Amino acid sequence: MGLDNRIGSKFLHPGPGYGGSCFPKDTQAIAQIARENNYTFEVVEAVVNVNKKQKERMLEKIINTVGEIKGKTIGVLGLSFKPNTDDMRDAPSIDIINGLLKNGAKVKAYDPVAMDEARKVFNNNIEYCKDSYDAINGSDAIVLITEWNQFRNLDMIKIKSLLKSPIIIDLRNVYDPLKMKELGYKYDCVGRGSVWIR
Repeated sequence: MGLDNRIGSKFLHPGPGYGGSCFPKDTQAIAQIARENNYTFEVVEAVVNVNKKQKERMLEKIINTVGEIKGKTIGVLGLSFKPNTDDMRDAPSIDIINGLLKNGAKVKAYDPVAMDEARKVFNNNIEYCKDSYDAINGSDAIVLITEWNQFRNLDMIKIKSLLKSPIIIDLRNVYDPLKMKELGYKYDCVGRGSVWIR
């Protein structure tokens, strides 16, 4: 599938689940049409269910990495369902952030273009930050949800000084685990192992 240039390998990378205006709606519609015709489209049903569970797994990953999150502040980088858009429709950030809030965490968030759309989703339940470092400053951990290019070039030494604890949960595998270990981070990612500082 990655060799098909209409899809490409980058859309097959591990992550927190898919979102957007098309794929969630289309998969659910196909499954519904099949059910209405007394057929269970098992492959599509599985895709929908796995995507839902993937978001739940990401929340579990955050809690397992951070520990008790009640009263903790989590800095979230990226809110839109993918880079280069402000589209929040079915974005993985919605379920993940709502799960953090439900578990008693405070959330500080930044996205380069989706802040106005995010306000329509989260209202005043999270803190909207002016930039990446503002979201990170004073947080107990960072969760990277959308792989905007500007997040790839952050000053990781500066970030460590701004965090209460050097914890990064990278849901898009943007950072190099060994580099994070060298810098003294407790680092978790998706599908390629974690680096725990002993």
